[in-house]
Amino acid sequence: MLLYAQCATLRSRGLLALSAGYVFTGAMAVVHGLTFPGLFAPEGLLGAGAQTTAWLYMFWHAGFPALTIVYALLKDRSGADRLRGSPARTIAASLLGVAAAVAAVTLLATAGQDALPAIMRGNGYTPAMIGVVASVWSVSLVALAVLWRRRPHSVLDLWLMVVMAAWLFDIALAAVLNQGRFDLGFYAGRIYGLMAASFVLVTLLLQTGALYSQLTRLFAIERRQAAAEIAAAHAKLATVLDSSPLPIFSLAANGRVGSWSRAAEAVFGYGADEAMRRTLGDLSGEAVPEFAQLHETVMAGEAVRDRQLRWRHRDGHVLDIVVSGAPISDSGWRIGAVYVAEDVTLKRKVERQMAQSQKMDAIGQLTGGIAHDFNNLLGVVIGNLDLMREGFGDPRQGHEDAEQLSADALNAAMRGAELVRRLLAVSRRQALQPRSLEAGATLRELEPLLKRTLGEHIVIETRVGDGIWPVLADPSELESAVLNLSINARDAMPDGGVVTLACANATLDPAAASVAGVGAGDYVALTVSDTGSGIAPDVLPRVFEPFFTTKESKGNGLGLSMVYGFARQSGGAVTIYSEVGRGTDVRIYLPRAGAPAASREVDVKADALAAKNAERILVIEDKEDVRKLAVVMLESLGYRTAAADNAESALALLDRGAPFDLVFTDIVMPGGMTGVDLAREARRRMPDVAIVFTSGFANPQAKLGHPAGFGATVLGKPYRKADLAQHVRAALDRRSAAKA
Repeated sequence: MLLYAQCATLRSRGLLALSAGYVFTGAMAVVHGLTFPGLFAPEGLLGAGAQTTAWLYMFWHAGFPALTIVYALLKDRSGADRLRGSPARTIAASLLGVAAAVAAVTLLATAGQDALPAIMRGNGYTPAMIGVVASVWSVSLVALAVLWRRRPHSVLDLWLMVVMAAWLFDIALAAVLNQGRFDLGFYAGRIYGLMAASFVLVTLLLQTGALYSQLTRLFAIERRQAAAEIAAAHAKLATVLDSSPLPIFSLAANGRVGSWSRAAEAVFGYGADEAMRRTLGDLSGEAVPEFAQLHETVMAGEAVRDRQLRWRHRDGHVLDIVVSGAPISDSGWRIGAVYVAEDVTLKRKVERQMAQSQKMDAIGQLTGGIAHDFNNLLGVVIGNLDLMREGFGDPRQGHEDAEQLSADALNAAMRGAELVRRLLAVSRRQALQPRSLEAGATLRELEPLLKRTLGEHIVIETRVGDGIWPVLADPSELESAVLNLSINARDAMPDGGVVTLACANATLDPAAASVAGVGAGDYVALTVSDTGSGIAPDVLPRVFEPFFTTKESKGNGLGLSMVYGFARQSGGAVTIYSEVGRGTDVRIYLPRAGAPAASREVDVKADALAAKNAERILVIEDKEDVRKLAVVMLESLGYRTAAADNAESALALLDRGAPFDLVFTDIVMPGGMTGVDLAREARRRMPDVAIVFTSGFANPQAKLGHPAGFGATVLGKPYRKADLAQHVRAALDRRSAAKA
């Protein structure tokens, strides 16, 4: 069995043959004993005859040397004699083969003994015995010789040579020196064989015991050396980990801590002994859901880098950390993960402080720019109004001078309103009135205006593709954006050049949309290109900043900022590409509209929008000067008016039954009711009354609700007479159409 076990380990065909020889010898000894006359039966068992035991002895003593020869010829230190296939199946086949051989020779020596030459006559030998014994003895001698010649010799080879030598003496004593089955020579051979076998067995057992003892000592030494090497490796690894300035720790698959560096102790507050008794959830606190998901990702075999998490320190305060991790594998199995962390709490704090500082710098720059421009505008307004007031008492002041002064004051005031509108566009807070329109048609209609504005030294090319989608945008803001970009292009080409206006459909996938700064989907791209001087790379990132300008003495730095704010508030984006000496491309992405483009409105003068039937209008405004101005404008247009300074006063007029065709109300007013609330109450009393809202806030509906549910429009402050006339007349005409 030991040989078969060694055969299974080494997969050696030579050991397989030798193992079969030992099994054959043991089996033949049993069969020989069963058939021996007088041992178990007078004539022996298994149908034994006069020749059976003698022939079984010969087969027995010839089989083992023969298989030993096979072993000696097959054994190969290089492994060339290795078994193919499963060792277990090969060993099982070997045992079946031995059993078949034993059965065959037993059957031949019993039932087929008449076919064999007679080597026994009574208890004596026949002349044929000499040839048979010599042949068996020769096989053993050949086995000994082959073993001797097949070098190098293993310990097993040496003991086999001892066994073969004893085997030769056994045959000689048992067969050559005696003349009968029961004489002294016969038993002397048996006794010698027993003693030789016992000696060999005892010696082998002692040698095996000594070898096992030596092997045990070697294993113990090897274990101690391996343990020492592992301890040294662990100590070296621990030294390396503890020398790292970054926290390093490992987790088992279930999230329990496996290792914890000194940097981890310093950053997270848990000592190594304390951390090793804890799990992921005990340590990470606020980061448990995020870190648990990250740990699952790593355990699935994916390395992660620079994940930002929040982590709870042992004393309770929260840390900002960045974590990278990778799986730990053993024999193909993922048994855990190792993580490297970095405490970026202070870094994030400094970044936030820097961002706040930059934000305050930008606000300071914005405030300074506003103050500078408004001071100039207010200076014009105040100066002209002073001159007008003085002129009223001076008979030399003519009507034309007063008209010119008022026109200059009005122009400065309107420029101030335009500045506010631009600031609102920059901050994305202006009250847009988006609708579906054709961007390509807008470019074509702007071309004549741009030719007059840019000058003859600028060539304008318009390229509008076929089938351009409608876009959702404020028409006036879109025109203003294109005009701003075209003027910038002209200023970049003082000696002349080409401005190209292009319009094309653009479907952006997630990657392209990320570059543009919008969501994936359908857009229309409007591009304004020039062949001018271009923008320097260090300046390009700042061109959209408010009040940042490269035009030195001209320009307030709000043009590109307004374009950027308009595009972002419209749901689109702006990109810019420029090369010094080769020109600049600015591209506006506007979202595709779901409805067809509406026809463009035509501007009309206030006089054409006057009252038709002296309609009656209720004006609600808490600021007295603004209220008086609105009343004067409406009455100059032919409307009859009544005024109130708050919602309660207006409702009192309505409750007295005064009929009104339209309510013109501010949205944001003091008191408990807003303009939207007032409109709701007015409609409850007079269901068909028209509504027009006004407000000085950029986007009042964000807090007070959108007034579109009333079918009303919002007129932004400050407004001119023509704007007021247009909103009022449109609302009254819609009312008349609805009643009809």
